[in-house]
Amino acid sequence: MSDSAARPSEIRSSAGSPARPVGVLCPAGPEDVLPSDYARKAEALGFESIWVGEHPAVPVQIERDYVQLVDGHLPYFYTNLADPWMTLAHAAGATTTIRFGTAVGLVTLRHPLLLAKILATLDRQSRGRLVVGAGAAWLIEEMELFGVEFATRFERLEEMVAAMRRIWTEDVVEFHGKHVDFPPLYCRYPSWQKPIPVLCGVHGPRGMKMAARWADGWIPIGADPEILARDVKRYHTLCEEAGRDPAAMSVTTMAAVDETTDPAFVRSLFEAGANRVILAIGTVTTTRTVREGPGDVHPLSPERYARTLESVAARFVTA
Repeated sequence: MSDSAARPSEIRSSAGSPARPVGVLCPAGPEDVLPSDYARKAEALGFESIWVGEHPAVPVQIERDYVQLVDGHLPYFYTNLADPWMTLAHAAGATTTIRFGTAVGLVTLRHPLLLAKILATLDRQSRGRLVVGAGAAWLIEEMELFGVEFATRFERLEEMVAAMRRIWTEDVVEFHGKHVDFPPLYCRYPSWQKPIPVLCGVHGPRGMKMAARWADGWIPIGADPEILARDVKRYHTLCEEAGRDPAAMSVTTMAAVDETTDPAFVRSLFEAGANRVILAIGTVTTTRTVREGPGDVHPLSPERYARTLESVAARFVTA
């Protein structure tokens, strides 16, 4: 994406806003890194947005094999996450301009009426700074804890987003789907944005098709510029086939970085078609490092997080 290119509607453009929006992932730990402190610092350093992930409950015993496992267990990042919406509310109350969202929130594990009210409240009280990265969930053992069927998760995700959009924009709302069904009701607390932007956080060809069909953007997994360029091109083609303007749809990707990462790497992601890049600092690993070691990234101290955030901002955040 060139600096002068038109931006998708969910990525705001204003005087002084960065030409290439860079977000940052809020730490999974340690617990004494307050979201309000982190968000204030990120805002002051010029980050466009802050993001959180979600895994509300993870069984100790994981029976199936997943690429994310290390010695049969999920790494720290997956098992020590705070509630995303409480975290973002804490961050929103301490800031005024920075956007915030989930990358991703496991929407299918929530009740649509309750989640719609939470998101509308958060969006309105932050004056329209929320972006919802919506995932269908992938850890079968976690889904079983919440009574959600793995086989129907994509259908459920699509219905939940459709239902919530109606809740955010209609006074009296009803919805009758296969997985989401409720009679005419009031769920009033109007969101600030009409509606709140929802990015599809499902990877692969299916996620690409879902994003093209009903989402405001797509969050692909992985940070290989060549693969991203190929996928963005295909995603834009699917948007056109669905009768939607590709230029109005955003692509948000994530990259694990530290003080030694070459700024050219992040630039290459924008050149490959990303509209926003979320930087992960000290909390996640790539598939390669999970398989080949080290298998986990230990949380940094609050002081180290602050220093690293400053260093990373100096390297990657440009006006």
